[in-house]
Amino acid sequence: MFRKSVLLLVTLVVVLAGCSSGPDKKASTIQDPSDPTPSKAPSESQSPSHSDPSDSNSESQNPSDANPSEAQTSLTDEQILMKSPGRFAGSNYDEQKVQEALDQLSSDLTADQYTEELLLLLAEDYRPYVTTFMNFETEVKVNNERPNDKITLPASKKLHISLLLDASGSMKAQINKKSKMDSAKEAIQSFADKLPKNAEVSLRVYGHKGTGDQKDKQVSCSSTEEIFHGQGDQTDQIKEVLQGIKPAGWTPIANALKSVKQDINPETTDSIVYVVSDGIETCGGNPVQVAKELNQSKVKTVVNIIGFNVDNEGQKLLRQVATSGGGEFISVDNDEALKNYLNKAYDKLRGEWTLWKEKGEGDANIQKEQKQGAINQTQETMQRLANTENANLLAALKYLETKNGKDFPRSELSQKITERKNFAWTYARDTGKQLYDEVSKSGKKVYDDIKEEGDRNVDDLTNKKNN
Repeated sequence: MFRKSVLLLVTLVVVLAGCSSGPDKKASTIQDPSDPTPSKAPSESQSPSHSDPSDSNSESQNPSDANPSEAQTSLTDEQILMKSPGRFAGSNYDEQKVQEALDQLSSDLTADQYTEELLLLLAEDYRPYVTTFMNFETEVKVNNERPNDKITLPASKKLHISLLLDASGSMKAQINKKSKMDSAKEAIQSFADKLPKNAEVSLRVYGHKGTGDQKDKQVSCSSTEEIFHGQGDQTDQIKEVLQGIKPAGWTPIANALKSVKQDINPETTDSIVYVVSDGIETCGGNPVQVAKELNQSKVKTVVNIIGFNVDNEGQKLLRQVATSGGGEFISVDNDEALKNYLNKAYDKLRGEWTLWKEKGEGDANIQKEQKQGAINQTQETMQRLANTENANLLAALKYLETKNGKDFPRSELSQKITERKNFAWTYARDTGKQLYDEVSKSGKKVYDDIKEEGDRNVDDLTNKKNN
């Protein structure tokens, strides 16, 4: 009986011992002598892909996955290229220091992670060139002064032409059976008709009231009146307003010149006066001083004197008026000579339009070529930078391949490096071409507009002269 009890007790102990040593291997610290490799705790041998996402200390967590919303936000090309350059970009590149930095990288990074790390080291600085492209002004602007007031550019120049007609009693005198007044009227009408349609024109008469008698001197010397003010395409009205003007009294040239100021639009920048007179000042004024003041005023006014059958003494005095007014004096003896002089003045205006056109065309081409040159330079610099960056990235790739051997995503990383170069290169090429084409289009339009306007005005003036 005792022997049966002992046998039963031993059997029970063996069974219990077997149960306690079975499933709970964590408690076992016994190493198999036949296995030379030390055993590891599960926490040390667990694969990174199975780490708890909530564990912020997990070495396998991808930094780019830390904020899913950022990863899902796609950046524009400019935002990508406007990122800060790498530590060893440009003149900071040092191959040995780059390799030392690469040695600090984990050996189990993905291709995306390697790309991110390499760009932190080697990305070139594209920011100045992207900024140039983003802020580039493609519009060609030619801001040349036109010979008249038809200007659409900001710094406009407006030309005012003032015609002053002497209506004193001496203009009754006849030359070749025609009065000086009639000849002067015809010449002025002919000249006015040939002005550009967009020129501002005014016609003022003086000495047209009273008589040449002493009793009417005050009335006559104070008489000056603007009888027409309009554009060049309205000068057909001049003939009608001139019909009522008859030679009458004294010759208040100074008073008439003073009154020119009130005929000129405040926005006018250049003013030209043509005074048609057959004699000198007879009202005691100082036309020399007034002409000088006009020439030096805010609206610079050039005073030209046309002496119509004037004696030598009169020519001398009128020439002084023209000189002080910054203009010229010419003496004519008949209506044909007067018309010829006014035609020369008209030819000069036509020549100014020709020069304006030629200068504008040249300026448009120069500005277009300068802008295109700046675009090309920016594009080529970006592409050279992309080549440099690519070479440095490939050198880093080669070093990592040598260092890590087969356990390295070489093919994927190589592809991403190539994509990076193609991205920067293509951005520079496509953006440069787009801006280049915009400049070409703008430059051509400005050139064509200038040519069209210049040719139109030159042809218009030529046709008017020939008619």
